[in-house]
Amino acid sequence: MTAVTFEGAMAPAGVDWDAIRVPRFVGLQVIELLGPQVGPVIVNPAARTMYFLVPPGTTAAWTTLAPTTVLGKGSHVFLPARHQQKPPGPYWLTPCRQPLADTPTLRTTLASLLDSHPDTALDPRLDLTRLTFNQVKGWDCALCGSRLHADRSLGIHRSDTGLLTEPTELWACAPVCRP
Repeated sequence: MTAVTFEGAMAPAGVDWDAIRVPRFVGLQVIELLGPQVGPVIVNPAARTMYFLVPPGTTAAWTTLAPTTVLGKGSHVFLPARHQQKPPGPYWLTPCRQPLADTPTLRTTLASLLDSHPDTALDPRLDLTRLTFNQVKGWDCALCGSRLHADRSLGIHRSDTGLLTEPTELWACAPVCRP
């Protein structure tokens, strides 16, 4: 397996690697399940996303698995500098020099993990049909509407109507929300 060699700028996917973008909440669970098999992982704190790097061309047959996004030939990903291992900005959560993740193992893990998440809210205060744009984007608390300064994930949710027709990770005030 090849290691990542290009860094510190936008790099074309589909050449040395493909990337799978997932919400941070999901990515952290994948890392916990896969351990050292996870390969190089980039975190983009501003977008609350993570990128798993896999061998080039191996995502061509990837079937839709919301909320994942496949980035292969024709896409670009920002690769942080090799030494960038914490914020600010995008950084390497796992070393960029380790072997790329195994695409089928990553997909199976993601599918299993996403199947285990209920699509309905556990908190009775969460009305998926009344969320504002800022709440869906993770800028405001999904429960009380306050601007988020410290947050906690409420998990991935979707609804048949409103702004949540695609699986979306929602956020609330941390450590607790007091509307």
